[in-house]
Amino acid sequence: MRHLLAAAAAFFFLSSGALAADDGVPRGRLPRTVVPGKVALELKIDPAQPRFSGVVRIQARFAEATDTIWMHGRDLNIVSARVAPKNGRNQTLTAAQVDVSGVLKLTAAKPIEAGEALIEITYDAAFGKLDGAYRVKPDGNDYVLTQLEAISARSTFPGFDEPSFKQPWDVSLVVPNGNQALANTRELRTEKAGEGWTRHVFATTENLPSYLIAFAVGPWDIVDGPDLAPNAVRSYPVKLRGIAAKGQGGKMKYALDHTGEIVSGLEDYFGSPYPFDKLDLVAAPDFAAGAMENPGLIVYRDTLLFANENSDVRSRQGYWGTHAHELAHQWFGDLVTMPWWDDIWLNEAFATWMGNKVVGKLQPGFHTERGLQEGALGAMGADSLATTRRVREPISDFTEIEAAFDGITYQKGGAMLAMFERYVGEERFRDAIRNYLREHSRGNATSGDLIDAIAEASEDPAGVRAAFNSFIDQPGVPIVHVGAKCAAGGRPTLLVEQQRYLPVGSTASAAGQWKIPLCVRYGDKNGSQAQCQFVSAREETIELATDSCPDFVMPNADGAGYYRFAMSPGDQKNLESNFDRLNEREQRAFSDSLEAAFDAGAIDAPAFLSASTPLANAPVRQTAMSPVGNIGWMIGNLARDETQKQALRAHLARIYGPRLAALGTSPRPGDSDDDRLMRNSLVNLMAETAKEPKLRAELAAKGRAVLGLGGDKALHLDAVAPDQRALALRMAMQEGGAEVFDAMTAHLASTQDPQLRGQLLGAMSDAKDPALVERMHEMALKPGKLRRNELRFATGAGDTETDAGRKARREWLDANFEAIQAQLAPGGATLVYGYTSGMCSDSEAATVEPKFAERLRNLEGGPRTLAQSIEGIKLCAALKEKQRAAGLGRFGNAAAGSR
Repeated sequence: MRHLLAAAAAFFFLSSGALAADDGVPRGRLPRTVVPGKVALELKIDPAQPRFSGVVRIQARFAEATDTIWMHGRDLNIVSARVAPKNGRNQTLTAAQVDVSGVLKLTAAKPIEAGEALIEITYDAAFGKLDGAYRVKPDGNDYVLTQLEAISARSTFPGFDEPSFKQPWDVSLVVPNGNQALANTRELRTEKAGEGWTRHVFATTENLPSYLIAFAVGPWDIVDGPDLAPNAVRSYPVKLRGIAAKGQGGKMKYALDHTGEIVSGLEDYFGSPYPFDKLDLVAAPDFAAGAMENPGLIVYRDTLLFANENSDVRSRQGYWGTHAHELAHQWFGDLVTMPWWDDIWLNEAFATWMGNKVVGKLQPGFHTERGLQEGALGAMGADSLATTRRVREPISDFTEIEAAFDGITYQKGGAMLAMFERYVGEERFRDAIRNYLREHSRGNATSGDLIDAIAEASEDPAGVRAAFNSFIDQPGVPIVHVGAKCAAGGRPTLLVEQQRYLPVGSTASAAGQWKIPLCVRYGDKNGSQAQCQFVSAREETIELATDSCPDFVMPNADGAGYYRFAMSPGDQKNLESNFDRLNEREQRAFSDSLEAAFDAGAIDAPAFLSASTPLANAPVRQTAMSPVGNIGWMIGNLARDETQKQALRAHLARIYGPRLAALGTSPRPGDSDDDRLMRNSLVNLMAETAKEPKLRAELAAKGRAVLGLGGDKALHLDAVAPDQRALALRMAMQEGGAEVFDAMTAHLASTQDPQLRGQLLGAMSDAKDPALVERMHEMALKPGKLRRNELRFATGAGDTETDAGRKARREWLDANFEAIQAQLAPGGATLVYGYTSGMCSDSEAATVEPKFAERLRNLEGGPRTLAQSIEGIKLCAALKEKQRAAGLGRFGNAAAGSR
């Protein structure tokens, strides 16, 4: 707390509330009056202390004479600041934070002449929570990590915290003797830096924006992995290492062993080598995100890097998917960076799409194309909201940046890339990506740059460019109404009408219009045919390339289009009759059309429930399980009493029970990943939603065995298959009481295994006893009791199935919002979803804004999160009103529904 002791330091202390925002404060992009060049950053870090210090020296160019430098610095204690022009007199600068977002105003007594100058700032700062430079203490040892994306670099060092400013960095870290220090680049040397301190000096980075700077300090295990071997693209090896908390490095072998093949697959696709001088993988013991693509020092939540060949399927596949995503970022995001956050989709959508593509090639049994499609369909739900955002959404305020890291950016963006790759052609698309990377290497590029590259590689540059822009520059998902017409003496035609898809109760306009790369599949006398063309008019007629009337028409061939479809009853019946002739992606697109029709009120609950029976027998898990979400919603919102709820549960048991019986409830030798995932989905459905008593009891017994209850009270992780451990523990908690909770609490205190901790906490959050719920809540309110990425288990604890349980949780979240949010700062906006969970009436929606508007106003992502949570409640209410008019029909009676 040195800054409180000196008057000079106190003068420079930057409190977000101390200075009112002046007119003209750049809360979005900074002016280009001053542009940074090379940055030298030296930090003095002791992980055992609450604060750290540093000095930053920025070689800057002044475009014109000015007495004001706009840059960034949030909650920093500026000890001194000066400017040293190349031609001119040195001046002391006065520093003031003038906006809660961390805009820093440096003022000189006299104008600084145009030209080159050095800006030097000495400062100290507190460690963050899970943002900026932050401390963790998972095992009694202190560690420091960083998470600077999106705008937390400014909490770590003063600078120009904007992605368009890419420049080289010289980083050195002064740390206590015996601590490891790591940064983006290889270490050049170490030197003594005073009694008990060592300075670690790192190689100059490539051009990087501030949000990609990263470092780590502490007693880390550093494990050498196999070097990235030379290949046809790269003629030299690259050093690979694993970084983990003390004693944990041995768990990274699987992650390190498989890194090389992912990098090689990416290099082959991009036609260019891995772009940095080394590759360190950090297993962070507490991390807010899944992972962060810092060049040369990628940080992951430790569970992802601790997977191995014996892990449960989701953990193992999660490693591959996340790892490939972050490695793809080394090209898209790091080598080439968007200039501003409105183009963040260039980073995240591409990494989503490319990560799935490379893993699909290396691990075909993972069927990553199914996951990419499922993500796109999930994004369509968010894209149906009136409060959704465009892919390329203008961003003028810092609270809007965090909101851009959503399903629209990742999944919709990834789906668009897949759609246009199919339309343009795989090789042409790949060549366009290679050209784009070569042209913008080490610099910035916009959406327009990428779209131009893809368009120029296509056979229709103007059409592709217009189509791409129509999808990124307006919100919403299109729905095409397709009708087949056959006339004697002519070729069959399709009448296609487009508009924006809207669910019941939406306040959005349906007037959207896209240039859609429409691909249809139809059956004729020669088999199955596919045909593609752009559809841009509100209504358009397509002539099919066949002389016979089609047996069926599938409006979304290969399920590759980012659009939904609807058909006339006759065409719909023909498609249903030919369901088995559709490929697996088309079958999933078909099932989505039924879900969308239900949500739009185009079909009622009995019609949806009738359609769910054949879907439950679909060969692919994603299609077979697709009706479950809406049926679960019916149980919670349409069923008028317990009898109707039981009838719906009986329907689930009837259509899914035989499939589970065929698979068995326990893993079998030779099971494929698909078998395991399908079994787990069915077991979870029958235990959690259908509430099958015998299965719940069987799983609860296994959960108790894991905990050692009724025996030695020691952990027995092999008492249940890894894929089912989490569910078995939840069943033990739901069917048990204080004895189970106490055992879980004891085991939680004795383990640092991140996966096991998550499984135990997930089960404990299912406790229904108010006294046990209170104990979970107490964990959230005691800093250090839980890792910060575990807080969600405690804040989500409680009985979510009864009005009384939901009311109690809301009251607790309301009373403790500020205390919880302080631990999650600068995030925490999503806590509002925990409060609104289960709300489904207009009267409930009306209570949310008055309670949270001011609380969320200055939180990153807060305003949009609040708006979308309120809209979700209103849409639920509208759908309930619409669907209750028809009721459940025969499915509301267990005996009748069984016929």
